[in-house]
Amino acid sequence: MQSEVYFSSIDSKKHKSPLFKISKLLNRCEPSSVFSAGELIAVKTHFGELGNTAFIRPVFLRPVLEMLNKLEAKPFLTDTNTLYVGMRTNSVDHLHNATLNGFNYSTLQVPVIIADGLRGDNSTEVPIDGELLKSVKLASEIVSADGMLVVSHFKGHEVTGFGGAIKNISMGCSCRQGKLDMHSDSRPFVKADLCTACGRCLLFCASKAIDINPKACINDKCTGCAMCISVCPHGAIQINWNASSATTQKKMAEYAKGVFNALDSKLIFLTVILSVSPACDCYPGNDRPVVSDIGFAASKDPVALDKACHDLVIKAYGGKDPFKEKYPDVDSTVQLAHAEKLGIGTTDYKLIEID
Repeated sequence: MQSEVYFSSIDSKKHKSPLFKISKLLNRCEPSSVFSAGELIAVKTHFGELGNTAFIRPVFLRPVLEMLNKLEAKPFLTDTNTLYVGMRTNSVDHLHNATLNGFNYSTLQVPVIIADGLRGDNSTEVPIDGELLKSVKLASEIVSADGMLVVSHFKGHEVTGFGGAIKNISMGCSCRQGKLDMHSDSRPFVKADLCTACGRCLLFCASKAIDINPKACINDKCTGCAMCISVCPHGAIQINWNASSATTQKKMAEYAKGVFNALDSKLIFLTVILSVSPACDCYPGNDRPVVSDIGFAASKDPVALDKACHDLVIKAYGGKDPFKEKYPDVDSTVQLAHAEKLGIGTTDYKLIEID
């Protein structure tokens, strides 16, 4: 059975506001059948790394929040801390970063909550019985929400080819250990020339998996929580980015399945296809877009939505895949195929254009 994907082009001969278009797209997804009055609804987006300018403009969230307020729900903006060390490694820096990028109460009149806690370890394990994973570790405040409206920026990604709705609810909704699960097939390692043997990592390692002799060294007791990465003041503990693209994409799909299980499928997805940068918004900078601005799309099916967005980008690029040109060794369709296999959506979609 085909899934419906609603699309509105950024083109506007009658000077219609893009915000009005977003409202019409969301209404076609029948939000009143998904969310109810009094429910705590997470609005999951990406706050953008400081210095990056390709991330979603905060103003595009206004019609999303207005719609939820009209339903008398209780929305909150949310994102999770990053695996790498940057301006979003812990909630203190992350909230500061979000404020500087325009995601704050004064601009959007809703609270901002970092969903995986102060240091990225506030998580809830959700069973999924997947092909690669039997359970996933999701940010606790995502799991505790009554539902979620997912606002994604469609763009390129060097590991997954492209990043859209599936990536937003997998990488974006996991705790730090979950992100490590998806990115790496081994435990972190210590770069000895950066280690000062200060011992701070020992204080935060619950598994007693770190020895200092004379520099820090991670032993076989490591459970992969990745807490040591975030607390090392010198950036000496680093990630083995050794998972294959296909493995990472399959694990992403399985984490997305966990989100559907945790929220009982109470999700709606909106994707912004503007400033389609060739790489992730996690970088502290961005290159020029690979295509001109396209528009907005919405659906209850993240697989159909990602497939439609990918097809729209290919069409805008003259029938070729710009992400495949940039990352020739990456097959970005793996995430779609595995998510479809897991039953969270279908690649068979009907694109319904909304003026």
